[in-house]
Amino acid sequence: MLSKENRLWPTPRSHEVALFTDLTLYAEALELAVTQGTITVSSLQRGLGQRLQKMRLVLRQSPRTVERLMRELRAFGWIEPQSGTKTGITSALHVITLEGHDILNLARNQPRIFHRRLIIKMQEIYVIPGWFIARLWQINPKGQGEVILPAPTAEWKPTPRSWDDHSWDTTLQAQTMHVAKMAREVSVNAFPIRDQDWLTTVQASWYRLSTLKPRQPIEKGAISYSPRERLALAMREASVGLLFNKVPYGVDVPDFSGNRPPIYLRTFMGWCPRLESLELIFYSDWHPWISGRLLFPVSVFRLSAPESRFEMVQEVHDPNGNLLWLHQPQWETVRTSFFRTLIQVHQRIATKTGTIYISLLDVRDEICRQLRISSFCFDRFLELTLAELPTEDFPWSIAVETDTLEEHRGGSSQLRHPAYLNRVPHTLIGLARLPQKSQERKTI
Repeated sequence: MLSKENRLWPTPRSHEVALFTDLTLYAEALELAVTQGTITVSSLQRGLGQRLQKMRLVLRQSPRTVERLMRELRAFGWIEPQSGTKTGITSALHVITLEGHDILNLARNQPRIFHRRLIIKMQEIYVIPGWFIARLWQINPKGQGEVILPAPTAEWKPTPRSWDDHSWDTTLQAQTMHVAKMAREVSVNAFPIRDQDWLTTVQASWYRLSTLKPRQPIEKGAISYSPRERLALAMREASVGLLFNKVPYGVDVPDFSGNRPPIYLRTFMGWCPRLESLELIFYSDWHPWISGRLLFPVSVFRLSAPESRFEMVQEVHDPNGNLLWLHQPQWETVRTSFFRTLIQVHQRIATKTGTIYISLLDVRDEICRQLRISSFCFDRFLELTLAELPTEDFPWSIAVETDTLEEHRGGSSQLRHPAYLNRVPHTLIGLARLPQKSQERKTI
């Protein structure tokens, strides 16, 4: 039971969260436990199939990922060591439990409810999902929890430095302050860190990263590094440390129990895609008008909410007793605003790029931002839009394509989540207004 005296989130039952982000691994592992009778780390690694993760093909899961998967399945109570055998994670024979059978049945037949059960289980074990949502709303209550974690601009391309050159110069300082200003211009309250706190913390992270040893031996000063990559990491480390510590930024009282921070940079990077997959938050590192990571909740803690727009998860509540509500608007309530926002966002980006066919992923990011919906809601609403347009009120033709733009074919862009329409990934969209029909003259 959560304490109403100190209003703290409870101490997690475990801090050992797995950092894999493909939630389909849970159901596939349970399927193997049923078909094989027992599973081990090694048999699970052999049995898990290849999969498309974001825009990359993953042929095989790493041993560390599989071990973490086994630990979580056991912590959730969905598998257990076979009676009379060893109990160690790496060597034990594991069998599926009764609860594991129930969860597998949901994953097979009711994936939506399966994801809701995952929310409940992760909250029970880790506490992070609910705390993270509440923290976003606390950081920027006026902006519906929207938060920007700045990163160096795409235009800034400093030359590589030798490994022993870790000086902090005016160029680094200027870039650090510039992206903070940019974040506030996009969303005034989405980056509430004071300039001096921001500069001091980024600089401290820069020097800390400078003390790390290179992955390969230094030979006669031949090793170099990218100042851009190091500054980007320093900014992300500073943002997470300031905004997601157990004591909220600008506040003196903690909101999280225990002696350790609720989240670190490494676990932060794992939790974001997990919470997005569970439709609790939306995040993007590639928003067309933002340099850095955009974050906002698509859920909220309230006592009540209109059922035409929200779905309640009754088992999850905050320290004040408010229930968790997921923003899951019905199509009838969002149809007109979705059409209008889709057209406006497409026109804005198409005007900038000078082409009708543009990145569907850029369009999605901004629509989700304006309507505060998850990427999965977007996919569902876009399917309905394709079935309805053109209409008399919205005389627009629409087309989507599976081809990818040049900038999406390599590098970090492969980490972007495509839009899935009828289970097929799509990345391009085109909209064109149809000519209005001239009214026929009436004859007497």
